[in-house]
Amino acid sequence: MAGGRAELAALTAAAARDEETGREELRGTARGGLANLLGAAVSGAGGLAITWLAAMALSPAEAGAFFAATSVFLLAGGLARLGTPTGLVYWVARLHRNGRDGAVGSVLRLGLWPAAIASMATALGLLLAAPMFERPDLVRLIAVFLPASVAMEALLAATRGYRLMGPSVVIDKLGRTVAQLIGLGAIALAGTASAATVTFAWALPYLPAALAAGWYLLRRHRASRPDQGFPDRVSARAFWGFTAPRAAAGVAHLGLQRLDIIMVAALAGLGPAAVYTVATRFVIVGQLASGAVGQSVQPRAAAAMAAGEPASAQALYQTSTAWIVGLTWPVYLAVGLLADWYLRLFGGEYATGDARLVVWVLVPAMMVSSACGVVDSMLSMAGKTSWQLIDVSVSLVVNVGLNLALIPTMGVVGAAIAWSAAVLVNNLMPLAQLWRTFGLHPFGALTKRTLLAAGLGFGAVPLAAAPFGPWWTLGALAVAGLAWAVVMLRYRAAI
Repeated sequence: MAGGRAELAALTAAAARDEETGREELRGTARGGLANLLGAAVSGAGGLAITWLAAMALSPAEAGAFFAATSVFLLAGGLARLGTPTGLVYWVARLHRNGRDGAVGSVLRLGLWPAAIASMATALGLLLAAPMFERPDLVRLIAVFLPASVAMEALLAATRGYRLMGPSVVIDKLGRTVAQLIGLGAIALAGTASAATVTFAWALPYLPAALAAGWYLLRRHRASRPDQGFPDRVSARAFWGFTAPRAAAGVAHLGLQRLDIIMVAALAGLGPAAVYTVATRFVIVGQLASGAVGQSVQPRAAAAMAAGEPASAQALYQTSTAWIVGLTWPVYLAVGLLADWYLRLFGGEYATGDARLVVWVLVPAMMVSSACGVVDSMLSMAGKTSWQLIDVSVSLVVNVGLNLALIPTMGVVGAAIAWSAAVLVNNLMPLAQLWRTFGLHPFGALTKRTLLAAGLGFGAVPLAAAPFGPWWTLGALAVAGLAWAVVMLRYRAAI
């Protein structure tokens, strides 16, 4: 009898510890997530402002050339990173959680040096292939700054493995974005805007950002490396066994986000590419919100899965999904309801019927994506990077196939249909795998309430006001926004 009571007491104490661990994980995620969301807000607004500046300062053809060049830059960078950002977050978080900080150095060497070599090789390849592009001058320009972009991403990922969100926010989301805006704004005011000068101002800030990221990581690594008296390291086989599938998946994922712009430019022209870029830029808000929350969730999810704490991982997933829905659905629904006003912000030549259809096609797909939460990050942090590679590869095939079939006949609307289909595949496939294999899903009570409230407040009510005119719709959205801000602040206090 006494033994039974002792066992029950031990189980109760263990459950209490697990509950406290879960609450601490949520508090840590909330703090990191809020910092990231602040940076994401600046970065998202900055991204829209950059698109607006390019659209206003350049002709549609020149703007299309700039948008296509930056898409090539991001795709090439995704290829050259070799998946190391996710690998570094995963391994540094696990080693740090298990008290093996002495092994972090081996992980940094395994990830950073190959990425540096690959970035230089990719930059050289772009320089050699530049004559194949319509604007070879822009391709040569972005090739110069490609290694700095790869270095910045990898170095900041390692700091996030230590659960430090500040460097990513300050150096990348704030510092780099503000520097890009200052450069583009100065060029626009000076009246010297061209595709080449705008591209240079956009790419240059990656260099000081990479230097700052390297300096911070070096300080942090030296401060946390204990002298254990024996060598501790992670093998190359273990590191790349996790990271290699993520490398291909990362390229495919970037392809989903940027390849359509390149394909529109190649199949329909630079002018339509500019229209398509402008019409789809609202998506960046959701991508940055998901990325900001995901960056905070990744190291904690990896540590929770490593420690065999699925309840903590589930709580992280559901809470982060509620945040993502709460931040993105109002934006998506507002843009969908006021599509004409949104498009006219970039100039009258972009407010076309096709551009409006692009917005309406993408809005529901992006809402589904937000409702799935950081499903991609959760699957990778569970160690299933090979599954992730299959999922994103299938999605990319869907995207490319539909683009080739639809762009020649439907133009930018066909590209939007292709992207929407690929987004749905890329979210629903991993969600089914995560739910069936690990029992993890994003649809907790808080997520359901957030979905319902956002759908009613920013969808059903403003839509009911639409027959009375766009100002009534705008007023309904404004009232919903004020109420929503109060709710979000109250939820933040509860965390």
